[in-house]
Amino acid sequence: MKKVIATILFIVGLSIFQSSCNKNNQNIPYVAIDSYLNLNLPAYINLNGIGGWTYVSGGNEGLIVYRQTQDNFMVYDRYCTYNVDGSCGAVTVDSSNIGITCNCDGSKYQLFDGAVIQGPATTNLQQYRFDYDEVNNQLHIYN
Repeated sequence: MKKVIATILFIVGLSIFQSSCNKNNQNIPYVAIDSYLNLNLPAYINLNGIGGWTYVSGGNEGLIVYRQTQDNFMVYDRYCTYNVDGSCGAVTVDSSNIGITCNCDGSKYQLFDGAVIQGPATTNLQQYRFDYDEVNNQLHIYN
């Protein structure tokens, strides 16, 4: 019985230690999103070609919408995923048009999928859901 209690206490202590060491293991604040983008409008012309991207209002710090393929998009919150409690601003697409950079801490993410490619961040960019209406060329962004 003492071994079982000691094992349980060890596991609980280890999980508390791991969660306190990883400051980046936090959630981005929840913001409801329900937006429609008419991709026929001039404001969204960059999204009409594969690899195109644009900034859109919404989320915590705004959104980045990226067109991966003819019918697949990625929608990221611009909120830097490192030091979530004291976020210093929005991430931006860099001049190469293949990376996203947090100007506060230097973290870098891939534009293609929002994955971290350079720390200190270890959490990928927050993504939002979408539906694409190919007939009307309209993108619905939501969570």
